[in-house]
Amino acid sequence: MNIALILAGGSGSRTAQDIPKQFINIYDKPLIIYTLENFQRYPEIDGILVVCIDGWHEVLRVYAKQYKITKLKWIVSGSMDGQESTQKGVEALLKIEREEWIK
Repeated sequence: MNIALILAGGSGSRTAQDIPKQFINIYDKPLIIYTLENFQRYPEIDGILVVCIDGWHEVLRVYAKQYKITKLKWIVSGSMDGQESTQKGVEALLKIEREEWIK
């Protein structure tokens, strides 16, 4: 199984916006959706795991449904910095891999 790991756990504090930068609309579409759509179209990708900022998981699920992103399978919480968020994503991938081997 090929899983895309997308890091979207940052708050975007440097953008001085009320929402995280990955959820800002660019041409009437949240920025994160552009990334998800590319992986959705790529036939070698079976599933998508997003490391997402706390409090935005449901927003991401709603957007994914709205834009027909069916490969989004897992959302895990990010951390205070990029390195920790990356670690959480890799740990989630390892857990998914173990579960797949058990099947």
